Amino acid sequence: MRTRLKLKPGQRGTKKLQALYGDRLICVRYRYDFETGRRFKTIELIVDEKAWSPRDHTMR
Repeated sequence: MRTRLKLKPGQRGTKKLQALYGDRLICVRYRYDFETGRRFKTIELIVDEKAWSPRDHTMR
């Protein structure tokens, strides 16, 4: 399977999904399976958000 197109929210082909998922939508990908001749539309969503701070990793 190969990804041929990756779209950001608001681009053509993402508007219905953006209306459904809002700001949680990160991207929409169209994947193609050449063996079966099928196209798959996949999405990436934010499902959780919380505060985070990186640890202090000082280079020595």
